[in-house]
Amino acid sequence: MGVLRGVLNEELQNSLDMCKGYQEQINRIKGCLIKKKIGRRYYYYLARREGDKVKFVYRGPVSPQVKAGYLKQRKMLKKYQRLLLRVKGQISFLRRALRGKEAV
Repeated sequence: MGVLRGVLNEELQNSLDMCKGYQEQINRIKGCLIKKKIGRRYYYYLARREGDKVKFVYRGPVSPQVKAGYLKQRKMLKKYQRLLLRVKGQISFLRRALRGKEAV
């Protein structure tokens, strides 16, 4: 039973590392594309919340390429959110398995 517990502990640690990585990717990608008018031209900015403040990151002049890049980024965000949900379920399962009583 000790070998199985070791394998489960190792798998739990791997899952925790994956969870941390997915969360970092989600935080890096998160944001909302907005269009600002500066002078006579329009530009795209990515608005994201950092603590109590909203930070704007310049993305470029209004163009289909910038919009397509943002939509691709949103797809990746959804992918990482699904993976994070799956790995959290796996972590929960592994913790329950490790908490179980050993047979006497």
